[in-house]
Amino acid sequence: MENSKRKGWIMKQTWDDLLFLHWPVDASWLQSLLPSELEVDTFDGVAWIGIVPFEMNSIRFRGLPAVPFASQLLELNVRTYVKYNNKHGVYFFSLDASHAAGVLLARNVFHLPYFKADMSKQKERQQVEFTSVRNHKGVEQAKYHIIYEPISGPYEAKNGNLDFWLTERDRLFIVRNGSVLQGKIDHDRWPLQDASADVLQDTLSDHYRYKEDQVITHFSKSVTTYLWPFEKVTNK
Repeated sequence: MENSKRKGWIMKQTWDDLLFLHWPVDASWLQSLLPSELEVDTFDGVAWIGIVPFEMNSIRFRGLPAVPFASQLLELNVRTYVKYNNKHGVYFFSLDASHAAGVLLARNVFHLPYFKADMSKQKERQQVEFTSVRNHKGVEQAKYHIIYEPISGPYEAKNGNLDFWLTERDRLFIVRNGSVLQGKIDHDRWPLQDASADVLQDTLSDHYRYKEDQVITHFSKSVTTYLWPFEKVTNK
């Protein structure tokens, strides 16, 4: 029987070998990058931006089986954290993905800023090597090459701590034609691990004040995620 709090989901995905790579930024500067309808979210007065590479598997819409040739892709997103009506969520600056049809669907149906990229992932034992070169027509190229791996056992972040604040979000926001829309997300608690990361090439974070010496990294081996349709939440 379906978990009652997960009724109504439209898409299910499994996210594997995911890295959260976050760095702190000035909140007022970050606010200038956001749509005016959204408010920057902070932890102890500090805002954060993250880069998140991972492999997405077992992608399927509700009521339909996973399609073998279309149920797996690589993704690399640049994100931050925002508030709207006292609700806390994720805001994406960009999402690069390896599947052209998936990018087209996400841009036209969900209105998310997805971009097509040539991507690869190699894994040896626990070490992951992830590369991405954005090649979306009419968009500036962006390159990212990183090697990362877990360096601790798994744990669950505690509510109130920074690692919980950076990872446990149950909604994302987009702004379209002046209206704020939210998409709900649900999954079990992230099985987090401390991680090491070596960024070998990066033009993806050029506009986001990347601070290599202040980076915080977390690894998660796998989590299954449920997504709901976007709904308009703009105040009228």
